Amino acid sequence: MDVVNVLKELIAIESHTDGRPIISHVTDMLTDLGAHITQCGPEQKPAILAEFGAGGPVFSGHLDTVVMGEWDYEQGQIINGNLYGRGSTDMKSGCAAMIATAETLRDDVPFSIAFTTDEEIGMKGAEDLARTDALRKAPIVLVGEPTGLKVGTGEKGVLWLEGTVKGKPSHGSMPWIGDNAILSMVKHLNSVTPYTQKEGMTINVGLIEGGSQINVTADTCTVQFDVRYPPTMKKEDVIQNMEILTELPLTVKYDLPPISIDSARKEIQILLELASGACTCYFATEAIKFSPPAPVVIFGPGEQEMAHQKNEYVNIDQVKKAEKIYTEYFKRISPSP
Repeated sequence: MDVVNVLKELIAIESHTDGRPIISHVTDMLTDLGAHITQCGPEQKPAILAEFGAGGPVFSGHLDTVVMGEWDYEQGQIINGNLYGRGSTDMKSGCAAMIATAETLRDDVPFSIAFTTDEEIGMKGAEDLARTDALRKAPIVLVGEPTGLKVGTGEKGVLWLEGTVKGKPSHGSMPWIGDNAILSMVKHLNSVTPYTQKEGMTINVGLIEGGSQINVTADTCTVQFDVRYPPTMKKEDVIQNMEILTELPLTVKYDLPPISIDSARKEIQILLELASGACTCYFATEAIKFSPPAPVVIFGPGEQEMAHQKNEYVNIDQVKKAEKIYTEYFKRISPSP
């Protein structure tokens, strides 16, 4: 099985709006390799557990992507050793490497593969998978998100926060009579710009909605922040800091805590011997849904900065190397069949 061809097949299947087609395709591939398949998760965004024996480590990956957006290349096009396509880095390349690894490992050691299609929004599939014995009792769950083939020993937490400013409506030709909530919101956002350093807390102004129609002074404006924070910070402190920073009362719309992974664990040390170093992930992953009770680690092909980018691509050599490392790693840590 050629891992690059597998990746091209995955990229060719749109998996932003409906996860069923790509899950069906992957289920057929893994069934042909001899896996026992269990499906769970939401109806339109299903998840599967593919078991090749019991009691072994677990590969974890998501097959859904963000929206396509503008693009300059054909999906699956290869230029100068890079393969372009939505999801090429985040994270169909990691999933392709897992599928190719399965063909090599299936007769040698017990292991499982857990695939979801609602990681970008929701993670309900991962929550269902986390209740299975395969995930709860796994010696390690390897989440194949892009880390540049470095061992991800932690990931930032996520806080989606919402704040609203009220104004006073007036006729658009007489703005001096009203109080424009959009202009007021701008003043609250001026202090956000310094928080873009990747190692600490970061703030993305993701959505702004204000006003009702063009010829009426906006009487309300709502902003949504995507805040990412390192394991050294507490959620409550982040919220307090954000309210002081923006001078807005804020409501939590979604949150995931950060993860700190103990690199001294034997399972992590073995992977560090095969990898290109260690890193902390700037994004959140489904690892938070599996740990505890299972120990987790994050490791995959592709650079973190390519996720969600226009003209997203992954280096083919990294994908091939990921397959080799996955194979060797699971051979080292898996119990005998």
